[in-house]
Amino acid sequence: MNQKGIFTKYRIAIYVVIVTVIIGIAAFLTIEKVDNGNVGLRVGLSGKIISKTALAPGFHFAGLGRIVEYPSRMVQADYNKSKDKERSITVSTSDGKRVDVEVKVNYHAESTEVANIYKKFGNVTGESMEDGWLRTQTQNTLRDQYVKHSILDVLTGRAPSLEADVLKDLRNRFAKEGYVVDDVTLGIPDVDNETKKTIDSIIKSTQDNEKAKKDAETAQTIADKDAAVAKTKADADLYTAQKTAEANAKLSSSITDELVRYKEAEARMKHGWVTVQGAESTIVDK
Repeated sequence: MNQKGIFTKYRIAIYVVIVTVIIGIAAFLTIEKVDNGNVGLRVGLSGKIISKTALAPGFHFAGLGRIVEYPSRMVQADYNKSKDKERSITVSTSDGKRVDVEVKVNYHAESTEVANIYKKFGNVTGESMEDGWLRTQTQNTLRDQYVKHSILDVLTGRAPSLEADVLKDLRNRFAKEGYVVDDVTLGIPDVDNETKKTIDSIIKSTQDNEKAKKDAETAQTIADKDAAVAKTKADADLYTAQKTAEANAKLSSSITDELVRYKEAEARMKHGWVTVQGAESTIVDK
C-alpha cells in the first residue's frame, strides 16, 4: 500500500472518530433529566408538543427540543406576607371589612393532563404558574367564600364551614385546567388595629356574658339543691306528724267509757278507795 492510501485510511478514521464524538456530544446535550416527583412533556424548538404522553422521572432524549416539567407529587403554594415577596390575598367579608388572608394551597398536576396544561399556558410552570393563574383562582375562591361571613364570625371560629367551602370551590376551579388540590390551610386574617380593638371588646363582652351565665346556673343549681334538701326535711317532718296524729287518733278512738270504768274498777280492786278529807288528809279505804 502506498503512502497516499495509508494517509486516506487515517483521514477516514479521524473523520469517523470526530463524527462519533460530535454525535456523542450532541446526544449528551439533548438528554434531559426529569426530577423525582415530576413528570415531563417533550416539546420541539417551535413549542409544538412532540409526545403527548407524560415522561416519568429519569433521563430522556429531548432531541431538537426540550422537556417541560410539572409536579406530579404534592407541592405547596404559600400565599402570605413575607420579606421576599408579598403574596397574601385581600378579600371582603359580609360586613364590608377588607382583610388580608394568608392561605396555603397543596396541589399537583394531573399526569394525564400535562399536554392540555401546556396547550393552555405554554411554558408557564412552577412559581410563575403559582403567581399567575393558580393565584388568580385562589383569590377568586376566597373572595366568593369570605363574603358569606362576617369578620366576627371568621375571627371567632363561628364560620366552621369556611375552610371546607374554600377547598371544594378551589378543587373545582383547578380541576378545569388539569390541576388537583390536595389540601387548603387558611390563616387568621390580618385586620387593622381599630378592628382588632372592636373584636377584642366583643370577645371580652361575650366571655363576661358566658361567665355570668355560668355563675347564674351555678347559683340556681345550689338553690335547687337547698330547696330539695328543705323539701326532703319538710316531707319527713310532715310524715312524722301525720304518723303521730294517726297514732293519737287511733288511741283516742280506742278509749271508751266502758274501758275507763273498767280501768277504774281494776284500780279500786288493787288499791282500794281513796277519800280526800280536807287539804292534808287522805284516807284509803280498802
